[in-house]
Amino acid sequence: MMRFHHVLGRCTLGGFFALLIHTSSAQEAPELVSNSFSWTQVINSQTVEVVPRKRSFGFMIQHRFGAVSPDEQWFKSFLGLDLPANIRFGFQYALTDRLQLEIGRGKYGKTWDLSAKGRLLRQTEDDRMPVSMTGYFNTAVMTDDFPSLGSNFYYADGVTPFVYETKHRFKYNTELVIARRFSDVFSAQIAGAAVYRNLVSEGMENLTVAMPISGRVKVSTKGSILFEYAPTLVGQQPEDHLDPLALAYEIATLGHVFQIIVASSSQILEQDLYTTPTTRYDDGYVLLGFNIARTLFVKPKKPRS
Repeated sequence: MMRFHHVLGRCTLGGFFALLIHTSSAQEAPELVSNSFSWTQVINSQTVEVVPRKRSFGFMIQHRFGAVSPDEQWFKSFLGLDLPANIRFGFQYALTDRLQLEIGRGKYGKTWDLSAKGRLLRQTEDDRMPVSMTGYFNTAVMTDDFPSLGSNFYYADGVTPFVYETKHRFKYNTELVIARRFSDVFSAQIAGAAVYRNLVSEGMENLTVAMPISGRVKVSTKGSILFEYAPTLVGQQPEDHLDPLALAYEIATLGHVFQIIVASSSQILEQDLYTTPTTRYDDGYVLLGFNIARTLFVKPKKPRS
């Protein structure tokens, strides 16, 4: 009888410690906030989100029509659809639940780009971690022919004759994105984006630093309004420079995202978006566009028995 009680006591004590360990583990792993944004990009700028499941894929089409004025050109150009447009295709792959790779190809400059994006911090439901943070790096290479130059083009020293080199095709973008989902309705984020271009026009700077500010307001179960504004902090710009601005209405389901966009620039890649003039939206000039994204989820591998 004494032996039975001894075994029972050990079982009870073991169960108590197992319960204690389980409770401690639950406390150490608070629930993570998900879906601060529906997609890996707000409109043009990056979000804190990545393709959410290991070994899954993402595919997107980003399209911008031509800029139109607030007069009869709206109708003559069929809301800009008749004008020259820009388009980019992107393909993403999730190495892990926190890291994705992407390859894209854009029309302007016949530009290819490669990027990596990884989660650094995740917001938690109990606010022990109040924000999410993601790092991003993109390298883009222009594959179109260089424009012709006359004999009177020189490097910045004004003496050495200018000659195109392979390195002039490259431009880079590094970002740190911080976001918070304040409620089921509202999410906002801010980022620091450092763009470096190996080749710039005379009087321009190679380095440009922008601070994209963006957010999402949900208006229905699947619908949201998105906004995006990216002031330039570093990098010489014309005196009448206008910072990029965009608005969108988004419809999102589990695997699809569709956005209808009103924007100030036809540029899509951020290396170009933050460094080239926008349309004069202060005079009513804007352009339309759309983004389509599809996520193809791959089922997790079953653990070996």
